[in-house]
Amino acid sequence: MSNVFENPEKFAGTALELLRKEIKGAGLFVHKYGIADYSGAQGDVINIKRPPILRARDAGFRTRNTLVVDDIVQGKIQVALTRHPYSRVGLSPEEATLDEVDYVRDVQAPQVRAMVEDFDETIAGALAGATYVHEVTYNPAAVDATADPRKVARRAKRLMDSSSVPASGRMWLVGSAVSESIATLDKLQEVDASGLPEALRDGVVGRLSGFIIIDWPSFADDESYFTHETAVALSAVAPAVPRGVAAGATIASDGLAVTQVWSYGDDTMQDRSTVHAFTGATPVTDPKTGADGRVIIVADEVQYEFIRAVKVNFTDPDPLVDESSSSSAGV
Repeated sequence: MSNVFENPEKFAGTALELLRKEIKGAGLFVHKYGIADYSGAQGDVINIKRPPILRARDAGFRTRNTLVVDDIVQGKIQVALTRHPYSRVGLSPEEATLDEVDYVRDVQAPQVRAMVEDFDETIAGALAGATYVHEVTYNPAAVDATADPRKVARRAKRLMDSSSVPASGRMWLVGSAVSESIATLDKLQEVDASGLPEALRDGVVGRLSGFIIIDWPSFADDESYFTHETAVALSAVAPAVPRGVAAGATIASDGLAVTQVWSYGDDTMQDRSTVHAFTGATPVTDPKTGADGRVIIVADEVQYEFIRAVKVNFTDPDPLVDESSSSSAGV
């Protein structure tokens, strides 16, 4: 096995390439915050200003309506670091000496993959935990419009249009059961996936009503959301390399940053590789407005709502059966 302690820069570079190849969700969303944003931030939270919302009014032509003066309301949302995921692997003297251990293949690549998967699950958790203004139903077994994914997508488009969500950058992120159902449709539009993260290109199902449909491995089978690239704010900070370790490095790519540390455990007589990060994901909400176009303020607080994504309530017509449970039940 190559000695990572003798050439840590080489293996840090390898980790960066692995990170770039494995990144999924972090490459889909555009609001990303890192060490420069969080340095000195109180409570591990940063406040992101939301743009004011104004509505043009009619002054009257050849007549004069009463002019209304609108206030500029500056709102903000908080984006926090909430998790500290890590992967630690130890190599015993026997493994390092006698076994054919390829450090990049057997240690580094699985660790980087584990961190990326955890970050994707954090993003999925932010979407799952959000409170949605807009929802649609997709039931392939129904006899109405909810059975047709094209009509479901058109409904989601209408809802996003009504909330003035930008037309570009829209996605339909789907779990495996939803993906399976959509893939049976004959008239899916083809997608140029060259601009998507490398690890997600094989998961592109097609396009409907302006939404790129992407199979998301971190979702439950029946989970899916129509979303926009600005719907989730991502946070990732690579922790500082401790002074007492043998070697270490921080790496960052496309919104995800991690630190890799190499050390030796006297108590276990093991070389150890640790990869870790500080992360978080927050739904991006917008100021809530009334029928008159004014921002709704209650008790001097701007009210917010999540309109940059549409939740899909999906009914799986053919759920997987846990064969292992069935077999053991018959024993």
